[in-house]
Amino acid sequence: MPEPVEILDACSLLSLYASQHLEPVLRSRKPQCCIVDRVYKESLYIRKHIEETSELDYEPVSLNPFLESGLIKLLFLETEEEKNLFIELAANLDDGESATIALAIERQMNIVTEDRKAIRIFNERKSANVCTTTLDLIKEWQKKEGIDRKTIQTVLKNIVEFGSYKPGRNHHLFDWWNEMIRIK
Repeated sequence: MPEPVEILDACSLLSLYASQHLEPVLRSRKPQCCIVDRVYKESLYIRKHIEETSELDYEPVSLNPFLESGLIKLLFLETEEEKNLFIELAANLDDGESATIALAIERQMNIVTEDRKAIRIFNERKSANVCTTTLDLIKEWQKKEGIDRKTIQTVLKNIVEFGSYKPGRNHHLFDWWNEMIRIK
């Protein structure tokens, strides 16, 4: 049986992009990583430092190199079932999460998201699909590739600072994140 495909929603994609290690993290994944067109359209900016002042500004997200290389595959809602499920989910979620979940369910894909509401809705509707988070991907990358703790600390700090994501205390990897981010 072929390995399931992983589909990232906007928050996970932006977190990985902000980490400045999107390419090596995704290359370490066995499944093909995909995004839906609505996530592509939503993923506009991450924060960045203005070197002269240390203030934060916005940097455009450039996904084209990852799409052109085949590292990330762009998907579209195609079937009536996908479109109908998207419309149903859009009543409670934004378009990116709705389209991501609709494709994941209808095409039997795994999903990567940080959005608690999206996780709850996906888990209520899924069959054999798996829901994972960006931190799961980073921890698996660390273990698989032997990435040193200092690099992981930098990756996690970049996600907090430039991607505006910090896991809540209820996240299953909060203790790992807390340990990694506080290394001296």
